[in-house]
Amino acid sequence: MKTRFVVFTISLCLALSMTLYAASEEQTGSYPALFEEISKIVEENFYNPAQIARDFPSIKDRYKEQVVQVSTPQAFATLVNAMLRELHASHTYYLTPDDYEYYQLGALFVTIPEIGALFGGQDVMYPTVGIMTQPIAEKIYITTVLAGSVAEKAGLLQGDEILSVDGKSYTPIASLRSAADVAFEIRRGEQAEPQIIVMRPVLVNPKQEMLEAERASVRLIEKEGQKIGYIHIYSYAGEEYHQELLDAIMWGTLQEADALIIDLRYGLGGANPYYLSIFDRNIPVLSVQNRDGEDLIVDSQWRKPAVYLVNKFTRSGKELLAFGAKKYRLATVIGENTAGQTLGGRLFPLSNRDALFLAGQSSRIDGVSLEGVGVAPDIEVPFDIRYCHGHDLQIEKAIDYLVEQLTTAKTAVK
Repeated sequence: MKTRFVVFTISLCLALSMTLYAASEEQTGSYPALFEEISKIVEENFYNPAQIARDFPSIKDRYKEQVVQVSTPQAFATLVNAMLRELHASHTYYLTPDDYEYYQLGALFVTIPEIGALFGGQDVMYPTVGIMTQPIAEKIYITTVLAGSVAEKAGLLQGDEILSVDGKSYTPIASLRSAADVAFEIRRGEQAEPQIIVMRPVLVNPKQEMLEAERASVRLIEKEGQKIGYIHIYSYAGEEYHQELLDAIMWGTLQEADALIIDLRYGLGGANPYYLSIFDRNIPVLSVQNRDGEDLIVDSQWRKPAVYLVNKFTRSGKELLAFGAKKYRLATVIGENTAGQTLGGRLFPLSNRDALFLAGQSSRIDGVSLEGVGVAPDIEVPFDIRYCHGHDLQIEKAIDYLVEQLTTAKTAVK
């Protein structure tokens, strides 16, 4: 009976996913009407009304002339996103059920009734194998493989080029809309022979997927007698992600670490600056003893060397953490300049069941705007992920740096 229920649930979620896709394909109303609907939302809700009043009328008029020539949902999405890019604002783009962020952001905003209605009042689910990708020079590469995911277990690696899925071009959602196995054709080197890796996509809630991946990422890396703790926070859009870090430090594997790497690359932002309080050494340590004489140390703070790993996909609230860590020397920031995407975004449902993500707020941290600027790392480590065979230069640099810091500190004490 339990097996039947699971199968029915998967089938229902796939049906809902296909319904969303079909609704997007069969546009409610004409493209010009949908264009006007989107334009009105922008005019009434964009964070900078002065910019809209000054620039948007001419931008809108130029793209309005092109809408009448649009004949497919893909062409319409491309046109609208081109228009929105002219606002030069982060957290501002058009999403369809073929975009993974449609579901990731939908899961964050689902408590808003209008957003919940997009998903039929059901839990937000999407098909996934647990990878994030990036187009580079008209090719698709895997930028990260979520810890514990289907893809990791099947053997996909960061840096793999995706040639096709089931013989067709890869798209993040459409390629995985199947209850059966899918065949990824990948290339691991520029001149290497293609390989076929077969996997079965799973339906998961995006928030839960990222939380479970964070939990699975925790490990100790031993080098030169030192134990370097590692955790990858794929999303910081919720207290539960920070709590997972605290739990790993207080009760879990990271208790044993001599130093710590917190990976902020890829995924979603959402972090609150007060999360930096984890580095506050002025919080006292609690020691308790049970009736058997067993001692227990309760310490929620990280008091040893630490690194934040960042790159150009580190965005939003994660950038605020990098800024604070660097300014107040709480942790060393290693990697590449962050994205510079720190506006506050809101998700708007559209009449055709697509969605508009729109910047509705600006932000400053300690009076500084990071929008369009980002945070430069303390130690820059450029990293071209193409065909890297899963070898992550930024992680390797962070490990070497922390081992050097620990060794230097130990020598100084002697």
